[in-house]
This record gives sequence, structure tokens and C-alpha cells, in this order.
Amino acid sequence: MKPNHLRGPRLALVVALALAAAACGGSDGSTPTPVTTPVTAAPAPAQTPAAFRCPLPDMPRLNIICPRPAAILWRQVDAAIDKTVAEHPELFDLGSDKGGGSYLVLDRTRYHQAVVDNLHAQGICAIVELEEIAVKTSNDFNEQYNIWVSDGHIRHGERAHITTCFPATF
Repeated sequence: MKPNHLRGPRLALVVALALAAAACGGSDGSTPTPVTTPVTAAPAPAQTPAAFRCPLPDMPRLNIICPRPAAILWRQVDAAIDKTVAEHPELFDLGSDKGGGSYLVLDRTRYHQAVVDNLHAQGICAIVELEEIAVKTSNDFNEQYNIWVSDGHIRHGERAHITTCFPATF
């Protein structure tokens, strides 16, 4: 189906042509030739990838404890950060590196969301929570990562892990 803004002018043209054809029928007794407009199928809308939806149920915030054991998912988080830098260099000042790929982040909101999207692409549940991201692969626990330091650079590796919550908080 055509968008509404194209339907109005085309419909008005068809009506005007039909009225003109009827008025031009004359008195020779011949039947005016009906005006037909070819019907064209609208192009199929572009397929967008389905949005990731965590298959795990939401967790109530009950008796949750959040100690700081060793990080489990940090390598997956690092891979998501690396992919974000590779796919979205416009989000970073690649000339400002504090070492090891700790680039200056130019758009923190888009950076966090791109990392979460890349975690989703790995089949990992993740959400942005203010200045951190929460990551889980089960409802037994989730890990919190601060992937951005206050001076605006990327934080990655095991040092980005802040805490682990039992059970998962989201």
C-alpha cells in the first residue's frame, strides 16, 4: 500500500481524469473509454533485524547480595567493546588512547547501547543501568560492569567488573 501522502494526489488525478472523460463524451452516442490507472505493488518494507529480547524472566528485587567475586563474563564484555570500536569509530577519539584501546568516548549513551547490542548479538542478556551495564546468562547471578571511566575513556578487562549480584537483579 502506498503511503497516505501519495494516495491523495493520485486519487485526485484519477477522479479528475474520469470526470474529464465523462464530460468529453460528446453527443455522438459513443461510450467514453474508462480511464484506468495501473496498480503497482508497493515495495516490500526493508527487513530490520528482530530486536533482542532476553529469554530469561524478569527477577524480583528480593534478598539480593552483591559481593565482588572474580568476573565470569568479562571476556564477552570486552569482545562487545572491541566490536563497538570497530563498527562505530565515530563514537571515539581514536587519537586519545590511554593505552590498550582505552579511547576517549565521544557519546557515552550511544557507546553503552552499542556494547549492550553487541552483547545481545552474542546471546547474552544485558541492559544499561545509569553508568554501568548489567550482564547475565542465567537468573542465578548478574555482573555489573563500568565500561566508562569518569575522564571519558573506555574501561575494559577484568577491572571493568564492579560486582556480581545473587540472584540476578534484572
